[in-house]
Amino acid sequence: MGDHKETSDTEGYRFIKETIKSRPVNWRGSLRRTAFLIGSAILFGAVAAVVFSLVYPAFSKRLDGQQAQGQEVTIPKDELTETVAPVPEETPTPQVVEVPRKITLEDYEKIYNDILAVAESPRRALVHVSGVQKDENLLDNTVLSSGESQGIIFETNGSEYFILTQMSAIRDAEKIQVRFADGTTAQAVQAKGDAATGLAVVKISADSMKKKTLEAITVAPLGNSYSLVQGKPVIAIGSPTGYADSVVYGNVTSVSNKVPVADMEYNLLTTDMLGSGGGSGVLLDTTGSIIGIIAMSYGPEDTRTMVKALSVSQLKPLIENLSNGKDIIYMGIWGQEATDTDADDPKTSKGLFVERVEEDSPAMKAGIQRGDVITAFNKKDVHTMQRLYTELQKCTKGQKVQVAIVRKGAEGYGQTKINVVLDIQ
Repeated sequence: MGDHKETSDTEGYRFIKETIKSRPVNWRGSLRRTAFLIGSAILFGAVAAVVFSLVYPAFSKRLDGQQAQGQEVTIPKDELTETVAPVPEETPTPQVVEVPRKITLEDYEKIYNDILAVAESPRRALVHVSGVQKDENLLDNTVLSSGESQGIIFETNGSEYFILTQMSAIRDAEKIQVRFADGTTAQAVQAKGDAATGLAVVKISADSMKKKTLEAITVAPLGNSYSLVQGKPVIAIGSPTGYADSVVYGNVTSVSNKVPVADMEYNLLTTDMLGSGGGSGVLLDTTGSIIGIIAMSYGPEDTRTMVKALSVSQLKPLIENLSNGKDIIYMGIWGQEATDTDADDPKTSKGLFVERVEEDSPAMKAGIQRGDVITAFNKKDVHTMQRLYTELQKCTKGQKVQVAIVRKGAEGYGQTKINVVLDIQ
């Protein structure tokens, strides 16, 4: 019986035992689904590529333009260095003197052609700037009045072009129009103007300019006017003679004359070229770089027909500030360098002799007077107007600065300090 029971239990166990088999793989269906997924991925990738290729250039251009427009213009500054004369040799070297041949008309023609070749590229940077504003006359009729001046493209950040021109042409203008060398026009906006020099910077978006204009114009580089000496050949372009697109050449006759303005003093470059009292434009060196901004109104009355220009190296800090739309910090003194260290006479004290204080200026309100000698500004020694201007532009509107001066009192000349609250032009 025991054997029978064992057999029965074993058979019962075997009865309930199941074998689970995997479902047969449907290879045809799997391949169909895989092919569908691959095809969908390829189609999605192709559509994304097409959309990206169409949208990205415009988006990238807009993004680059926004970044470029936000970038400040930086103009490298020039260092004023003194030229040291070479020490002559003990035994002079014999020199061969050649007798020059007679200069012919062909020689003059070649010289002038060479001058035109140098001026060719900068002339393509010249523009005509017009400012238009609306006025009402006595009959309540709206009329248009405009100012006009030459200008020159001196800088670009890729998306904008910067033009230096006369402030009188765009003062109170509702619209500023610029005509390029190829005859096309575009609307400009003012970056900033300077009342002391009468210069202003306007800028134009490259997107508003035609393709042929962008190909036709150039950017004229700002050169180094500190290297100029008497007798150096120069070229005047713009309208130095009163007529547009003029080219005149000559030589520098003086670099030491000064043009005083509020809080600054510029060197006046004079030449032997005849021009018009109302002329404008720029001076070029023989490489085609701008070394002066023509300023015919400066100098004695009997020299108004001689082409003169403000030194561009001294103007670079101002031009950079105007390009970036920065405020011109203002104190309001006219002065000149006093180099002697004898403090018994304010005119000979080392510092800046104050020749004039502008009415209602921060300097006048603080109590600075004509005859004072400024020896330090904001705790920095100042011996030239250039240094004063540099330190002044580091300050901000409403900032209180300390000005050290030498002044005559009841017991003679002595040092005193005055606090000045700065303003803007």
